Amino acid sequence: MEPSKRPLNLLIRNINNNVTIKLKNGAEYKGRMVQCDGYMNIIMERATELHNGKPAATYGNVFIRGNNILFVQVEDSRK
Repeated sequence: MEPSKRPLNLLIRNINNNVTIKLKNGAEYKGRMVQCDGYMNIIMERATELHNGKPAATYGNVFIRGNNILFVQVEDSRK
């Protein structure tokens, strides 16, 4: 796989963009990713917790451990 197409490289290139993160337990968070490390631990700011696609709670900063992540969806910044 090309270095530019590795998942971690994609996340690092999208720091400061909005993302949606779904966890293995079904929880979903939407916010701005401000930091990501080699273990895919992610720090988000202005995070919103979603249940069935509807906002359930709003947080300032959220730390999500990489081993709990099911997938990360990066929002298109060109919109």
